[in-house]
Amino acid sequence: MSDSQRLLEQIEEGIVAHGGDLGGWTRLDDGELKLFDGRVALRAEVHEFGPEREDGKVHAHVFTTLHEHDDETLEACLFGMGDNREAALGQAAAIWLMCVAGPIRSFLDDKPLCMTCQAGVEDGDISNGYCPGSYGLAPGLRAYVGPALHRWFEDPEIADRIDDSKPWFRYAAESAAPRRVHLAKSVVISKGEEGWSRELEIDGHEVSHRDPDWPAGVTGPAFGYLTRFAVFEFPRNSIEIPRRAELERTIRHFAENYKKYENIDELMEEMAGQGFDPDLVHEVESISTIAFARTFFEPHGVNFSPTVFRARRDGRIETDVPLMSIPAYSRARALAVRLRETVSQDEFRDLCLYNAESQSILKAVEGSQGKLDLANLKMYPSVVPERGVSDQTMQAAVAMLMERVNRARASAPTAGPRGAAKKKPWWKLW
Repeated sequence: MSDSQRLLEQIEEGIVAHGGDLGGWTRLDDGELKLFDGRVALRAEVHEFGPEREDGKVHAHVFTTLHEHDDETLEACLFGMGDNREAALGQAAAIWLMCVAGPIRSFLDDKPLCMTCQAGVEDGDISNGYCPGSYGLAPGLRAYVGPALHRWFEDPEIADRIDDSKPWFRYAAESAAPRRVHLAKSVVISKGEEGWSRELEIDGHEVSHRDPDWPAGVTGPAFGYLTRFAVFEFPRNSIEIPRRAELERTIRHFAENYKKYENIDELMEEMAGQGFDPDLVHEVESISTIAFARTFFEPHGVNFSPTVFRARRDGRIETDVPLMSIPAYSRARALAVRLRETVSQDEFRDLCLYNAESQSILKAVEGSQGKLDLANLKMYPSVVPERGVSDQTMQAAVAMLMERVNRARASAPTAGPRGAAKKKPWWKLW
């Protein structure tokens, strides 16, 4: 029997044993498991935990098709560990049952079940599963959040304090693909006095984002982590879904045609002439290219600012705008993985080196005659202009940024040289 078949068997056994709110007839046939009276269908894939097979570890993905919601599919990434293969598969099945099944069934029935809560309910009664806190999800969504599974927390009160008021799923909606229903996974990791980090995944590995400094508001153990899943849905009449679909079309066209034009202005004018929204074209040129650049340089240790300054055409200047809150950035990061596979290596590299951040890094490398350790490079925020912004507003935004840079430099301690291990040259990505 295959691992994927055995994983589905264990999920079915757990659902039948649980009964109650997860009840209904089940049927496992030909690699597909029907649950909840046939309202959903599950498939599974099991991969190795690492490059070599380890019987006590599995990395699995369970795909749940929602027949009552246009057959949209929710993908859950699961890890299981145990003394042998059977035990590892059993743990992966148990995580799906404990953390994923409840949010999915609650979403189908539109009421909180199985330790799941509905997020963002104003004046909600948390004892009945209606949470006033949003878990960091954007307003206007219908969202059901499952219980937190914690590991290596000797004091359970610490885990309990990481509640609905904390931004578990911040940027999940902003990063999601142009579909209505999504499954998000958040893993928050305690590093003791060093603080917390967060790993966010949406729809399996379609979107992956890491927060190195996550605001838990409490000191946790030297090492421990909590995992939560949430199902969330955009409103049926949401204008965000068609707009995001158009944004993705714009990102793809820009990236796939970047090398075909003498300069970027020609490409942008041609896209506008073909009916692309000029504002979206500008967002892709000014913001999506930041995402491409960072996918290129982040593996080499460059420390980028998570925020930007935005100069608006109405004269406003916004400081400390999180890039992950801007779909043109977050979706470009997700699409970069696929674009890297569909365009040539040279085309992808040139696309990543177009943005001003990349050019600043290249100049720093050239100025150091190739001796710069990119892991020692810290980038300040960029100023990103809106289409049609005035020169006056842009100059004021740059002045605000330079004032911050000068303050930071004046207060920075003088550091001695850092030792660095020998690394592969930064320009050799393949």
